[in-house]
Amino acid sequence: MKQSIVLIAFFWSFGIVTTFAKTNIISASLDTLPPIQERFGNFMSGSNNPIDLHDPAVVDQDVEYDPETGLYIVTEMIGSDNYRPPSYLTFDEYMEHRAEQQQSDYFKQLAGISNGDRGTSGRVDPIAKYDFKQSLIDRLFGGSTVDISRQGNIDLKFGIDYSKVDNPTLPIDFRKRTVFDFDMDIRMNITGKIGEKLTLTTNYNTNAVFDFDNQMKIDYNSDLFSEDEILKKIEAGNVSLPLKSNLIQGTQNLFGIKTELQFGKLRLTTILANQKSQRQNIRVENGAEAQEFEIAVDRYDANKHFLLTHYNRNNFESALENLPQIRSLFRILKMEVWITNDRNQTVGGVRDIVAMTDLGEPTRLETVNQTLPAVNTDIFGNALPANNANDLYQNIANSPESATIDKVVSALQDGQFGYNFEQVKDFEKVRARKLSPSEYDMNPQLGFISLKVNVQPDQVIGVAFEYEYNGQTYTVGELSNQTPQSDSLKVLFVKMLKSSTARTDLSYWDLMMKNFYFLGSSQIEQQDFRLDIFYDDVKGNQSQGVVSGRGEKRFLPESSSLGRVPLIRVFGLDQL
Repeated sequence: MKQSIVLIAFFWSFGIVTTFAKTNIISASLDTLPPIQERFGNFMSGSNNPIDLHDPAVVDQDVEYDPETGLYIVTEMIGSDNYRPPSYLTFDEYMEHRAEQQQSDYFKQLAGISNGDRGTSGRVDPIAKYDFKQSLIDRLFGGSTVDISRQGNIDLKFGIDYSKVDNPTLPIDFRKRTVFDFDMDIRMNITGKIGEKLTLTTNYNTNAVFDFDNQMKIDYNSDLFSEDEILKKIEAGNVSLPLKSNLIQGTQNLFGIKTELQFGKLRLTTILANQKSQRQNIRVENGAEAQEFEIAVDRYDANKHFLLTHYNRNNFESALENLPQIRSLFRILKMEVWITNDRNQTVGGVRDIVAMTDLGEPTRLETVNQTLPAVNTDIFGNALPANNANDLYQNIANSPESATIDKVVSALQDGQFGYNFEQVKDFEKVRARKLSPSEYDMNPQLGFISLKVNVQPDQVIGVAFEYEYNGQTYTVGELSNQTPQSDSLKVLFVKMLKSSTARTDLSYWDLMMKNFYFLGSSQIEQQDFRLDIFYDDVKGNQSQGVVSGRGEKRFLPESSSLGRVPLIRVFGLDQL
């Protein structure tokens, strides 16, 4: 007995099947599945086969209750033909089957195997329907969850500003004033996510001082989600391009599209954007900032600096020939500047004005073709600006009834003054406010003003002034003290410097000075200030078919009549 036991243990350790393991041979022959048995009962009884692919979808399986017999009729049909003969269940048999089915589904749910991809037996169905759409969304966005979080507030203010002034000198219709008031304040911060890859960020504030405070960005980032993606990142909106090199510095405020791709160990970053910022370096020397500015010649300070008349424009260069001394006998004594009342100011220097292009002009007339003889001339025989320089103001003064608020526009357009005036071209009638002396600067000898307020493109600017030349006093326009504030039905006629629409073909366009440039800084010291003028030479010097010398140059080429003369000397800006 001991020897036989040793033999069995020896052969078992080497895995050799002999006659001593006869039972193992029998069990190995049973590894193949038995043949599939036909189901003769109804579909509710189920199948005992280990593999059951179920009946095809063409077989319509139904259970219907018959109230006459009180039985449940189980049918299996293909079209209108019975696939199997119908069978019948009593009420108790049907309820017992339902209880067993619900109990089986409950245990499958607890086991985590009861879903749409599994059959009634709990085994995985190899031909279950695959949801390609859901899989594509998960792959693109890293999930199908949509999350939107928002913070901030939206304030809308609606109101009516009503005022009534019991002034017996005013007509009844002008004693009441109603103005609609509307204001909007939006501060919103919205963050939206789709899955784990796509993020949308929006930050908007109506009271933002700078444009870059309002940010909008769409960020698609698959770098942290998967390492095998070729498309790593897509950014749209406010993007940045940081660079690790100190030689070439990146830009932080861009608006466009940025992509990052990876091909093996090669990482490629491409960007297509509009630069909304500019990098500047500030150097401090002896406690003061030393900064370099570069300004294009067409970036002048528009709608801020105006010559009063064409006479001042024609004599501007000659008055500056002996700088720093100004050679001019022209000197302004009184000045009133009017601008469209965009602040809805009701008291304190608010009047209805009519700004006229040809008022006080002896030359460069738009519509008034008849010019009076030069009664007022300077020492060189040039006509001086004044209300009597042409007959326009005389016709207005002789028709005081046409200078009222409700009749002046029709009188100017209908030719009651002898001219068919056009709005914007010849005149503008607006409700204006008078600027205080602190809101503008005036050069009394050269005859120009510089506004310190922001002027909108649709605002009208008019002036009335009194000046002295060689001991004689002249007036252009009507000063407010000539027409008291109590006479509210009468308008003031002033000289127009700017209309509500910019037109380069009209004469008042030349009154706007285009030789002022804003440096973007204040408190600039005259000491160590340097100014230079460059031009971009796109052609260069052509000699024997070779082009050279392109780029920015501070002097004219040798082929010109001035030779290699610096541009700052050509323009005469080196005299101060």
